[in-house]
Amino acid sequence: MFVSIIVPSYNHAPYLEKRIQSILNQTYQNFEVILLDDVSPDHSAEILLSYKNHPKVSHCIINEQNSGSTFSQWNKGLSLAKGELIWIAESDDVSDLSFLENLVTQFEINPNLTIAYCQSHRMNAEGIVTGDWKDYTDDLDSEIFESDFTMLGSEYIERFMMTKNTIPNASGVVFKKQTYFHVGGANQKLRWIGDWAIWSKIVAEGEIFFTAQKLNFFRYHATSVIARAVKNIDHIAIRNEVIGFRTDVCHYWEMKAKQNPKFYSILKKNNKYLFKEISRNASFAIRKRQYKHIIPTTKLTLKSCPIYLLPLYTVKLSLKLIYSFLIDAPIRKIFK
Repeated sequence: MFVSIIVPSYNHAPYLEKRIQSILNQTYQNFEVILLDDVSPDHSAEILLSYKNHPKVSHCIINEQNSGSTFSQWNKGLSLAKGELIWIAESDDVSDLSFLENLVTQFEINPNLTIAYCQSHRMNAEGIVTGDWKDYTDDLDSEIFESDFTMLGSEYIERFMMTKNTIPNASGVVFKKQTYFHVGGANQKLRWIGDWAIWSKIVAEGEIFFTAQKLNFFRYHATSVIARAVKNIDHIAIRNEVIGFRTDVCHYWEMKAKQNPKFYSILKKNNKYLFKEISRNASFAIRKRQYKHIIPTTKLTLKSCPIYLLPLYTVKLSLKLIYSFLIDAPIRKIFK
């Protein structure tokens, strides 16, 4: 099976050489490499261009203007891809040389697979392995991720993906290109959690394979996407994005439920989480005295929340506002 490997690069010059070498030296060699740079302020573009004429590199594109979205680059890379399978190899990570061989084999064995991923090492900026990502899923199931498994997508979503994104790093994932386009590609409006949305949809279209082998080195450092999100992002904005994600997949689950009754329980659970996120967003804004966010959040609620939940949301929001103005605010003034 032919694989298209997309490397969306941004400001990761110190890591690029090792990243690219860990791709080119894979034991499975039936692939092309698509190099994309999103106007990096460092010398990333220069490094990528040095590989432009490599026989495995089919495209090397340096943007003239920043796209503003990692997922815009994903969609761009997919539009250029010739492969049946896709691997989005993030520019600051590193892979085990047997990564592709292990995951592609699963697609050859099982035609129902739409996505396969591996356990990842946790690596710091200096390339030192500091652990793995198993603890990230221990709260959901402390045993299942200790060994390989194949699971029906609907079951995996209901057990894991509804709660959080249990596929934390694209570099550890291989998926079918046809399925990616079938579900509409990545949502570029979801700047921080677009991967959660697209993985959920791809998983829903078939079966998922997980290997407990640590074949990916997920680098966590000051300029990684996760670190920047935790440090800099407006918490209201990220909460609104989670609401946007749940709204996005809600429409998708509604469509899937018409084809497969199993998705009704997923749809119901998603609506439950959606209402919780909406309530938490409003509560957070009130608690932080960020009242300017109440109206936008309420507008988002009217667009996103199931109609039967709106009265409950209105009552809860009203009570929180009353408490904030009449009780909490005066107490804070006294003890200020």
